Amino acid sequence: MRRLLLILALAGCQCEETGVGTLTSRVRVSPRAIDFGEIFVGSTRTRTLSILSEGTAALRVESIHLDGDDAARFAIDGPLPTALAPGASHALPLAAAPSMLGRIGAELVIRTDDLGEPEIRVPLEALGAERPPCDDGNDCTEDWFDASANTCRHRFADGTPCSPADRCIVDAVCQQGVCLGRSKVCADSSPCTRDLCRQVDGECLFVLDERACEDDNPCTADLCGPSGCTNEALANGAPCDDGDACTDADACFAGRCVGTGVREGEACDDADSCTAGDVCRAGVCSGVSIVAPAAEGEVLFEYRFTSWPNAFLHRREVSMSDDGIMFALDHLPLSNPRGLTHVVSTMRQCGTADYEFSYRPPDSFVLVRYVRREMQLTPDNVLRVLVGVRQLPENGFEPQTTTYVLDRRGHVLESKVRALGGETGRSLLPDGSQVYGVVWPLSTGPGTPEAPSQQNLVIVREDRHGNVLWRHERASLEWAEFLGVAGPRVLFWSNHRFGALDFNTGATVWSSETRFIAKEMAFSTQLNLGVTRVGSQFANSQIVGVEILEGNQIFLFPAEEDLVYLPRTDPVISSDGRILVVMQHSSLAPYRPERLEWVELTPRGELISRTPLPYSFPEAWSETWIEDDPYLTVADDGVAYVGYGDQFWAIDPGGQIRWTLTSTLAHGFTGSVAMVRDDATLLISEGHRRVLGVKSNGARMSQAGWPTFRHDGRRTNFTP
Repeated sequence: MRRLLLILALAGCQCEETGVGTLTSRVRVSPRAIDFGEIFVGSTRTRTLSILSEGTAALRVESIHLDGDDAARFAIDGPLPTALAPGASHALPLAAAPSMLGRIGAELVIRTDDLGEPEIRVPLEALGAERPPCDDGNDCTEDWFDASANTCRHRFADGTPCSPADRCIVDAVCQQGVCLGRSKVCADSSPCTRDLCRQVDGECLFVLDERACEDDNPCTADLCGPSGCTNEALANGAPCDDGDACTDADACFAGRCVGTGVREGEACDDADSCTAGDVCRAGVCSGVSIVAPAAEGEVLFEYRFTSWPNAFLHRREVSMSDDGIMFALDHLPLSNPRGLTHVVSTMRQCGTADYEFSYRPPDSFVLVRYVRREMQLTPDNVLRVLVGVRQLPENGFEPQTTTYVLDRRGHVLESKVRALGGETGRSLLPDGSQVYGVVWPLSTGPGTPEAPSQQNLVIVREDRHGNVLWRHERASLEWAEFLGVAGPRVLFWSNHRFGALDFNTGATVWSSETRFIAKEMAFSTQLNLGVTRVGSQFANSQIVGVEILEGNQIFLFPAEEDLVYLPRTDPVISSDGRILVVMQHSSLAPYRPERLEWVELTPRGELISRTPLPYSFPEAWSETWIEDDPYLTVADDGVAYVGYGDQFWAIDPGGQIRWTLTSTLAHGFTGSVAMVRDDATLLISEGHRRVLGVKSNGARMSQAGWPTFRHDGRRTNFTP
């Protein structure tokens, strides 16, 4: 018993020679003051306070409460601790909810059994701010303030009546955030005029047009006079074309085009290179399709455009009409004198030449630093060609844009030179208007370190007659990106800022500082999603997903920047919502490419599948690279088409390869552009301007989630 009492006595002794000390309570609070920052009135913001027991005995918490005139505007948003074991901590959530404008303050009072500091007072502050005006100026979005998230929200107000800026659109309702309706009908009952509606005010205009009297009869002269149209018969014997491939020596007779017939069953030419063995039957020349019996993945034909060394077809430089005609645009360097000429080449059906148009713009004798080429089609195959250039700095660094409008046969209808401004993209829209971006110089001559060149990105919306509906201007680097129109938003990248303008007004809706953005962006208004590559100008190392309406970042893939795992293509969004991209694995510095991988992501950036592609970079891997990266094409059934080096693949959803093509060129399919034609023919550019026609499975080219520059010219830079 005496021994036990001695032990108990020693337990309560503070004698240093025994090595036993008194059990004590200690408290530490972090932080010692909390500033909640600016909070919109009516909203709540939460911060966390940490209470830590640092003594050798359990800490007893006697009370925690708020004190001060504004204590009611703060709250303890969680359970209160009563005791904390040594070394334990408690996270205490605190909330601030200002009910009026101005600064508010209170104190959090914490009482414990810490004899050294029994009471701790933590100052709390917040600034009540006026709620932002959430109206984005677009009548086709519903706008509200989300107090729980302390931010503005927007959603499409589809089906709501609206008033578009285009006054020639009537009975308009909101569709995917854009005000669309039917066109106003203007008619003066005269066959000699083109009847137009002026979009800025809705006024009808009637313009004299002698071509309006065309009767589609090659044996009449079509004229428009005071009394209307006259169609006078041409002299007998005048050459014509009766449109019958089974006749020849066609000539006019009594106002009709007639020709000498070919006997039944005799060979003829139906002018369709997708058929073979053409013969005349019942006065009609027809042949057997070479497409229908072919196996999927089989090469049907080869066609070579004008062959130019080191020239290939970018996405912006190829397009396809609704009737399957392929259009290609590129430039040819000239040696004597040095300069450039630009050429439009077209191909009908399975490798039949259509027309070729070449021109030399006024800048053709000056080498350039930047070149932007693109083209856009109307439903009747009228082609708008655009070439924007910027000279070398030593030649003045001046930008210039040249445009041509060609009719169906390649004849020039209109030409125009904009001496100032290098165009950087254009969208043609369903209401007939267009939105385009221009890099506009503010200084002349090349810049210096002391006085760098200055320029602005100017984005303009015009009606179909060229009248300006709005104009937006902001500071730019030497180059900027007009990324396109997605529903109610016009997206851009300029001066290290990524942002969106309102389609109807041109006002800035959102913008945020970001790294360099690649020139292609995929949009899906149904998913409120845009995806693109970001990184340095020379290494786009990640894919970013953003909300089109609000600009909030949804994801980054890969989550962390990794220069040994990079996107090799711009991403696309398939009709079923998958984000598709080819990724490249490289070795550590000097970052030699080693293999390719097919990746599918959800709209939230979560990994669905990753599949190694059957491709090995050769030892001389630099020979597989050309100026542009490969381009992805996806059909509406989810099958994707992409190539790299000497390989081209058709890939099923999930990553299964359907078929593979192999080129004899090391870089044959790097930068290739695949287009799916409605007759089950896939057109693929190979190497220096050769086109392969390949049998596909018959699915049509998807209209959902294409990158900014798509292959169907009329909707370039526009996603409805």
